Amino acid sequence: MEGAKDLIKDHLPHIFLAIMFSVGIAGHLISPLYSLMITLTPYTLLLTGITVLYNYRNELRRDLIIWFMTVFVCTFFLEVIGVKTGLIFGKYEYTTILGFSIFSVPLIIGFNWAIIILGSVIIAGMITKRGIAASLIAALIALSFDFLLEPIAIKLSYWQWENNNVPIQNYVAWFSIAFFSSISYFNTVEKVNNKLASFYLFVQFIFFLTLNLFL
Repeated sequence: MEGAKDLIKDHLPHIFLAIMFSVGIAGHLISPLYSLMITLTPYTLLLTGITVLYNYRNELRRDLIIWFMTVFVCTFFLEVIGVKTGLIFGKYEYTTILGFSIFSVPLIIGFNWAIIILGSVIIAGMITKRGIAASLIAALIALSFDFLLEPIAIKLSYWQWENNNVPIQNYVAWFSIAFFSSISYFNTVEKVNNKLASFYLFVQFIFFLTLNLFL
Protein backbone atom coordinates (compact mmCIF):
# COMPACT_ATOMS: atom_id res chain seq x y z
CA MET A 1 0.00 0.00 0.00
CA GLU A 2 2.81 2.38 0.94
CA GLY A 3 4.56 1.51 -2.30
CA ALA A 4 1.46 2.44 -4.30
CA LYS A 5 1.12 5.72 -2.41
CA ASP A 6 4.78 6.56 -3.04
CA LEU A 7 4.36 5.72 -6.73
CA ILE A 8 1.34 8.02 -7.03
CA LYS A 9 3.14 10.76 -5.09
CA ASP A 10 6.20 10.51 -7.35
CA HIS A 11 4.02 10.78 -10.44
CA LEU A 12 1.57 13.44 -9.26
CA PRO A 13 2.99 16.07 -11.67
CA HIS A 14 2.63 13.61 -14.57
CA ILE A 15 -0.94 12.79 -13.54
CA PHE A 16 -1.76 16.49 -13.19
CA LEU A 17 -0.38 17.34 -16.65
CA ALA A 18 -2.18 14.39 -18.23
CA ILE A 19 -5.48 15.44 -16.63
CA MET A 20 -5.08 19.10 -17.61
CA PHE A 21 -4.42 18.35 -21.27
CA SER A 22 -7.06 15.60 -21.39
CA VAL A 23 -9.61 18.09 -20.10
CA GLY A 24 -8.30 20.54 -22.69
CA ILE A 25 -8.85 18.04 -25.49
CA ALA A 26 -12.38 17.25 -24.32
CA GLY A 27 -13.20 20.93 -23.84
CA HIS A 28 -12.07 21.85 -27.34
CA LEU A 29 -14.10 19.02 -28.89
CA ILE A 30 -17.31 19.60 -26.90
CA SER A 31 -19.04 22.64 -28.38
CA PRO A 32 -20.52 24.15 -25.18
CA LEU A 33 -17.07 24.18 -23.55
CA TYR A 34 -15.10 25.44 -26.54
CA SER A 35 -15.24 29.16 -25.71
CA LEU A 36 -14.23 28.49 -22.10
CA MET A 37 -11.23 26.44 -23.22
CA ILE A 38 -10.09 29.24 -25.52
CA THR A 39 -10.37 31.76 -22.67
CA LEU A 40 -8.39 29.50 -20.33
CA THR A 41 -5.57 28.80 -22.82
CA PRO A 42 -2.90 31.22 -21.49
CA TYR A 43 -3.68 30.33 -17.87
CA THR A 44 -3.46 26.62 -18.64
CA LEU A 45 -0.07 27.04 -20.31
CA LEU A 46 1.16 29.16 -17.41
CA LEU A 47 -0.07 26.75 -14.74
CA THR A 48 1.25 23.62 -16.43
CA GLY A 49 4.54 25.34 -17.25
CA ILE A 50 5.02 26.45 -13.64
CA THR A 51 4.22 22.90 -12.53
CA VAL A 52 7.05 21.63 -14.72
CA LEU A 53 9.55 24.22 -13.51
CA TYR A 54 8.61 23.72 -9.85
CA ASN A 55 9.51 20.07 -10.18
CA TYR A 56 13.02 21.09 -11.22
CA ARG A 57 13.54 23.01 -7.97
CA ASN A 58 16.12 20.46 -6.74
CA GLU A 59 18.09 20.77 -9.99
CA LEU A 60 17.88 24.53 -10.45
CA ARG A 61 21.60 25.07 -10.73
CA ARG A 62 23.01 28.30 -12.06
CA ASP A 63 23.81 26.75 -15.46
CA LEU A 64 20.24 25.51 -16.03
CA ILE A 65 18.67 28.79 -14.85
CA ILE A 66 20.91 30.87 -17.14
CA TRP A 67 20.23 28.59 -20.11
CA PHE A 68 16.46 28.56 -19.56
CA MET A 69 16.21 32.32 -19.10
CA THR A 70 18.42 32.92 -22.15
CA VAL A 71 16.20 30.72 -24.33
CA PHE A 72 13.08 32.36 -22.89
CA VAL A 73 14.32 35.90 -23.56
CA CYS A 74 15.89 35.13 -26.95
CA THR A 75 12.86 33.29 -28.34
CA PHE A 76 10.58 36.05 -27.08
CA PHE A 77 12.58 38.85 -28.72
CA LEU A 78 13.05 36.86 -31.92
CA GLU A 79 9.25 36.66 -31.98
CA VAL A 80 9.05 40.43 -31.45
CA ILE A 81 11.42 41.03 -34.37
CA GLY A 82 9.53 38.44 -36.41
CA VAL A 83 6.15 40.06 -35.81
CA LYS A 84 7.45 43.56 -36.52
CA THR A 85 9.47 42.75 -39.65
CA GLY A 86 8.32 39.40 -41.06
CA LEU A 87 11.98 38.61 -41.72
CA ILE A 88 12.48 35.66 -39.36
CA PHE A 89 9.38 33.49 -39.51
CA GLY A 90 7.33 35.18 -42.22
CA LYS A 91 4.46 37.64 -41.95
CA TYR A 92 2.10 36.91 -39.08
CA GLU A 93 0.51 38.48 -36.03
CA TYR A 94 -0.79 37.30 -32.67
CA THR A 95 -4.36 37.66 -31.51
CA THR A 96 -5.33 38.35 -27.90
CA ILE A 97 -6.09 34.70 -27.10
CA LEU A 98 -2.68 33.88 -25.61
CA GLY A 99 -2.95 36.58 -23.01
CA PHE A 100 -0.75 39.46 -21.88
CA SER A 101 1.55 40.76 -24.62
CA ILE A 102 4.60 42.99 -24.84
CA PHE A 103 5.45 44.48 -28.25
CA SER A 104 2.52 42.49 -29.72
CA VAL A 105 3.93 39.12 -28.57
CA PRO A 106 2.32 37.13 -25.71
CA LEU A 107 4.78 36.54 -22.86
CA ILE A 108 3.64 32.93 -22.61
CA ILE A 109 5.19 32.20 -26.03
CA GLY A 110 8.83 32.45 -24.91
CA PHE A 111 8.02 30.60 -21.69
CA ASN A 112 6.36 27.69 -23.47
CA TRP A 113 9.05 27.43 -26.14
CA ALA A 114 11.80 27.31 -23.50
CA ILE A 115 10.05 24.34 -21.84
CA ILE A 116 9.42 22.64 -25.20
CA ILE A 117 13.11 22.94 -26.12
CA LEU A 118 14.10 21.69 -22.64
CA GLY A 119 11.87 18.65 -23.17
CA SER A 120 13.42 18.12 -26.61
CA VAL A 121 17.02 18.20 -25.36
CA ILE A 122 16.20 15.82 -22.51
CA ILE A 123 14.74 13.29 -24.98
CA ALA A 124 17.66 13.78 -27.37
CA GLY A 125 20.11 13.29 -24.50
CA MET A 126 18.56 9.90 -23.78
CA ILE A 127 19.15 8.86 -27.40
CA THR A 128 22.76 10.00 -27.80
CA LYS A 129 25.42 11.77 -25.75
CA ARG A 130 27.08 13.39 -28.76
CA GLY A 131 26.43 17.13 -28.70
CA ILE A 132 25.89 17.84 -32.40
CA ALA A 133 23.86 14.70 -33.03
CA ALA A 134 21.77 15.29 -29.91
CA SER A 135 21.22 18.92 -30.94
CA LEU A 136 20.02 17.84 -34.38
CA ILE A 137 17.63 15.32 -32.82
CA ALA A 138 16.32 17.92 -30.35
CA ALA A 139 15.79 20.40 -33.18
CA LEU A 140 13.89 17.79 -35.21
CA ILE A 141 11.70 17.02 -32.20
CA ALA A 142 10.91 20.72 -31.70
CA LEU A 143 10.27 21.09 -35.43
CA SER A 144 7.88 18.12 -35.39
CA PHE A 145 6.02 19.79 -32.55
CA ASP A 146 5.70 22.99 -34.57
CA PHE A 147 4.33 21.02 -37.54
CA LEU A 148 1.55 19.73 -35.30
CA LEU A 149 1.02 23.07 -33.61
CA GLU A 150 0.66 25.37 -36.62
CA PRO A 151 -2.60 24.05 -38.18
CA ILE A 152 -4.38 24.06 -34.83
CA ALA A 153 -2.95 27.41 -33.75
CA ILE A 154 -4.38 28.92 -36.93
CA LYS A 155 -7.73 27.17 -36.46
CA LEU A 156 -7.93 28.34 -32.83
CA SER A 157 -6.80 31.85 -33.84
CA TYR A 158 -3.72 31.92 -31.59
CA TRP A 159 -2.03 33.80 -34.42
CA GLN A 160 -2.69 34.62 -38.07
CA TRP A 161 -0.39 34.15 -41.05
CA GLU A 162 -0.53 36.30 -44.15
CA ASN A 163 -2.86 34.56 -46.62
CA ASN A 164 -3.33 31.78 -44.02
CA ASN A 165 -0.21 30.04 -45.34
CA VAL A 166 2.65 28.97 -43.06
CA PRO A 167 5.87 29.81 -44.94
CA ILE A 168 8.77 27.36 -45.09
CA GLN A 169 10.97 29.98 -43.43
CA ASN A 170 8.95 29.55 -40.22
CA TYR A 171 10.03 25.92 -39.98
CA VAL A 172 13.61 26.74 -40.99
CA ALA A 173 13.71 29.43 -38.31
CA TRP A 174 12.36 27.19 -35.57
CA PHE A 175 14.69 24.34 -36.49
CA SER A 176 17.63 26.76 -36.33
CA ILE A 177 16.51 28.30 -33.03
CA ALA A 178 16.00 24.87 -31.45
CA PHE A 179 19.31 23.61 -32.84
CA PHE A 180 21.43 26.45 -31.48
CA SER A 181 19.53 26.43 -28.18
CA SER A 182 20.29 22.71 -27.93
CA ILE A 183 23.98 23.18 -28.72
CA SER A 184 24.09 25.76 -25.95
CA TYR A 185 22.39 23.33 -23.56
CA PHE A 186 24.72 20.41 -24.25
CA ASN A 187 27.79 22.64 -23.90
CA THR A 188 26.82 24.56 -20.78
CA VAL A 189 24.33 22.57 -18.69
CA GLU A 190 25.20 19.55 -16.56
CA LYS A 191 23.01 16.48 -16.95
CA VAL A 192 19.42 17.01 -15.81
CA ASN A 193 17.91 13.87 -14.26
CA ASN A 194 14.31 15.06 -14.03
CA LYS A 195 12.40 14.04 -17.18
CA LEU A 196 9.15 15.95 -16.53
CA ALA A 197 9.78 18.50 -19.31
CA SER A 198 9.92 15.65 -21.82
CA PHE A 199 6.57 14.35 -20.51
CA TYR A 200 5.15 17.88 -20.83
CA LEU A 201 6.28 17.89 -24.46
CA PHE A 202 4.70 14.46 -24.95
CA VAL A 203 1.27 15.49 -23.60
CA GLN A 204 1.33 18.63 -25.76
CA PHE A 205 2.16 16.41 -28.75
CA ILE A 206 -0.88 14.27 -27.94
CA PHE A 207 -3.03 17.38 -27.39
CA PHE A 208 -2.25 18.93 -30.78
CA LEU A 209 -2.24 15.59 -32.62
CA THR A 210 -5.72 14.79 -31.29
CA LEU A 211 -7.07 18.22 -32.20
CA ASN A 212 -5.55 17.90 -35.68
CA LEU A 213 -7.43 14.63 -36.13
CA PHE A 214 -10.80 15.53 -34.66
CA LEU A 215 -11.31 19.31 -34.46
